[in-house]
Amino acid sequence: MRYLQYKGVIEREYKKSLKKIMYELCVEQGLSASQGAKKLGVAKELFVYWRHHYRYERKQLLFDQTVKEVDKLEEVYAEDAKSIQLNKSFLHKNDKSLSGLEELVDHMIDYYKMVHYNSKGLALEAAKLPLYEFSRGVVERYRQGDLLAEAKANSKITQ
Repeated sequence: MRYLQYKGVIEREYKKSLKKIMYELCVEQGLSASQGAKKLGVAKELFVYWRHHYRYERKQLLFDQTVKEVDKLEEVYAEDAKSIQLNKSFLHKNDKSLSGLEELVDHMIDYYKMVHYNSKGLALEAAKLPLYEFSRGVVERYRQGDLLAEAKANSKITQ
């Protein structure tokens, strides 16, 4: 029999499409080629062919999932990018204060969001964005007094 004939036999037996059958066996149950072929009653070579055809091999599934995630990266900062103005002047240009630091951190966040947006999430340079977002959080916690409270609590533990 040919591959197409085997396909017809299997689909009639299970009363569903081969793609659904292969999904259940390869993805949901995680069967190996030998186990899947034995369950379907076909040659291992045929099972491997079908698994490859429907992209249910582990590496293919991982690759397809990664591609979907990268496609989603494009949209992450699309709304923010519309309102970002990188050419605005600094209010605390020569200031070495907390307000100056906060303004620079906000500027760097906007800059890296634009880098991320313009590169569709693929720029290595945009990896600095979480660092600046974390820095903004630290400054906010400092202003609210939460950082001091945490430092005091930690100093009691170590003493």
